[in-house]
Amino acid sequence: MQTHAQKQTGHGTSLYVHVPFCVVKCGYCDFNSYVVEDRTIHDVFLDALAAELRREWRHGAPVSVFIGGGTPSLLDPVRFARLFEVITQSVSLRECREVTMEANPESLTREKVDIALSYGVNRMSMGVQSFHAHHLQFLDRAHSAERAEQAFASLRAGGCVNASIDLMFGIPGETMEEWSADLERALTLQPDHLSCYNLTFEPGTRLHRDFERGQVAPNDEEMDRAMFLHTRARLAEAGFEAYEVSNFAGRGGPCLHNDHYWQQGDYIGVGPGASSHWRGVRWTNIKPVEAWAKASLAKLPCASTAETLRPLQRASEAIWLGLRRSHGIDLAAIGERLAVAVDPVFGAILKRHHTAGWIEFDGRFVRLTPAGLLLADRVSGDYLGASLAS
Repeated sequence: MQTHAQKQTGHGTSLYVHVPFCVVKCGYCDFNSYVVEDRTIHDVFLDALAAELRREWRHGAPVSVFIGGGTPSLLDPVRFARLFEVITQSVSLRECREVTMEANPESLTREKVDIALSYGVNRMSMGVQSFHAHHLQFLDRAHSAERAEQAFASLRAGGCVNASIDLMFGIPGETMEEWSADLERALTLQPDHLSCYNLTFEPGTRLHRDFERGQVAPNDEEMDRAMFLHTRARLAEAGFEAYEVSNFAGRGGPCLHNDHYWQQGDYIGVGPGASSHWRGVRWTNIKPVEAWAKASLAKLPCASTAETLRPLQRASEAIWLGLRRSHGIDLAAIGERLAVAVDPVFGAILKRHHTAGWIEFDGRFVRLTPAGLLLADRVSGDYLGASLAS
């Protein structure tokens, strides 16, 4: 019997819909999101989204759909319903195995839950991050712990049977006791999936600028490592499977959309700043909402950048992405799919990582060891570097 981590998402194309509006721009966030006072821009966004979808989606039933942001649940109920009307004009959500929508506690209501589920959303992902008021304040989150619990209760009351919670550890000054308490409080809500991320100081964010000014410093690496290990041990005890470095499947199973990304599947992204990948070509949309909307409504390309990936580059990215999955990767299958001889390029790295005890490698399948998991970014990054060097 296959585990969650071994299940394949299959071939085909996924759809990502980017809703770029937020009630506040969190200091750690490097996503393309905006705080706007004049909400008539929401109508312009929806008009332009409809136009882009009509042009860009020509792929039948998607493997999965992910409606993210930003904060999709920020839209008022009328515009929120129209978002789904726009999507369903081009995509049959009912035929899709997984339709995920992101939501934040401060804007998610029972009315919006009912709307989303009525249109075919069957998986909800809620950004909670912490249940501690001082950490929520540091992260610029607009909700309280109590509001997060109320919003999650609205999901259940509306009939959502696959609900995920996002949490964040490694917040400056956070103690192990606080992180453990966050995990326990999340578990009392009985989520079907958990994503537990280590806070990172992404370039271009306010958090990173504060770090460069010496106003804030990351947590001690040993503390972050202890939190990471505690998370995996505690969630395993609670019946969750660590199918990826930061993601844990409960009774809802893995997020098929993200797993499709990690297996280098094709996807089309619509909305300002959304990225797409189709058969080795990658492009990213114009980021400012007004400029993106103007292009879309004029029936012009919405992309601002595009590149054709070399086979070796695709192979290195397949390894980089796939190593995050607990099941690892079939290196031979990657080479066959992309017509690339992987051993001449990656053989020395594989040998070095195997000798160091960071990977298991039997000549075909590669996966991170427990020691390698602690260095996942460093280990997987070596394969990206190898393709650039070649």
